[in-house]
Amino acid sequence: MSINRQFQRTTRYIRTHWPVYTGLYGSLVLAVLFIGLSLALEWYSFITFSLAIVLVASYLLIAYLYLAYLLNDAPGGTAADILIDLGQAKPIDRVVCLDLGLRTTPVAVAKYMTTGEVMAIDLYNPQSNTGASLHRARARARKPVADPRLQWIDGNIELLPLPDRSVSAVYMNRILSEFWLPEEREQLLKEVLRILIPEGRLLLAEPIRAQSHLLLTGLITYGLPTPEHWRETLMKAGFTLRKEKTARGLLFCVRADKPSPTAGKQMQLNLEFI
Repeated sequence: MSINRQFQRTTRYIRTHWPVYTGLYGSLVLAVLFIGLSLALEWYSFITFSLAIVLVASYLLIAYLYLAYLLNDAPGGTAADILIDLGQAKPIDRVVCLDLGLRTTPVAVAKYMTTGEVMAIDLYNPQSNTGASLHRARARARKPVADPRLQWIDGNIELLPLPDRSVSAVYMNRILSEFWLPEEREQLLKEVLRILIPEGRLLLAEPIRAQSHLLLTGLITYGLPTPEHWRETLMKAGFTLRKEKTARGLLFCVRADKPSPTAGKQMQLNLEFI
């Protein structure tokens, strides 16, 4: 296996986030050149400052490269693989993948299907999804291959184009965090709850503040939510948490089920006899 193929997802991630990597590499090169210039012109007072820039830029560049590797090609499977394992979807199930035009998760889920169907709904809205890296990722996304198990449609968070209680599972791989407003996240989860059958499964993966590899990834992920934030968000929306897994300390993957109507009735009956 060639190095390019082995780290192709990492390479694609770096290309998508190229301003970060280019800026850090450029800062490193300029600082080294300035050290050489300071030595040549005997500006010794600037050397300490330039060395500090070299150290900081080197640390951040290594940290971001390691982050890209952990998120994409480190052992343990991709986020889509983990969600598929948590969801335990049957090959004949009808499931939905909420997407933002990247197409990787729907294709991954479809590979597990035989006679089942994967409906990929592109929720992209330039007014809501304003991240520059997402725009670049959409532009670089590969066109989907023809597959009878895959159906591609456009949608929006206000009303998913599906009837009530019509699907057994919904996959959301790094989707919720791309909607910055809490109201939009609440609306999207409300719609997911609507289209799921009772005891249907929401499989969600979101980036979190580093839980491991803190020396390299702790600082650069400090501004991200914690796992508890996503747990509270899902429970507030009405889901019941079933299983969860933290992938490489950076991705919070969780299965959350839609409660069945009988579960609430059973709880009420039990309470009456307490």
